Amino acid sequence: MTTTTTTPKRMTKAQIMGELADKTGLTKKQVGTVFEALQGIIKRELGRRGPGEFVIPDMLKLKVRKQAARKGAKVRIPSTGEIIVKDIPAKKKLRATPLKRLKDLVL
Repeated sequence: MTTTTTTPKRMTKAQIMGELADKTGLTKKQVGTVFEALQGIIKRELGRRGPGEFVIPDMLKLKVRKQAARKGAKVRIPSTGEIIVKDIPAKKKLRATPLKRLKDLVL
């Protein structure tokens, strides 16, 4: 006899908004407005003129990391296995780091 274990599915945006509305006493529309405002703040802080770092207290630290350009980098093409040499331009990456309280809560 085989037993199949199904992993629970992640919450949808509507489910998250609904649960936050229930727990806070706000309407779903107000919760949506809070998320939109948070999104605007994050965009400003991580944008060109911002400090490049944003902390959601007790949860996450979001940081923009600049990766330098690499000249003559060896790159492997996965489909053929061929290794080529090419220049890779500079780019920016977003890094999310969990803070201690979130780690203690989850792990």
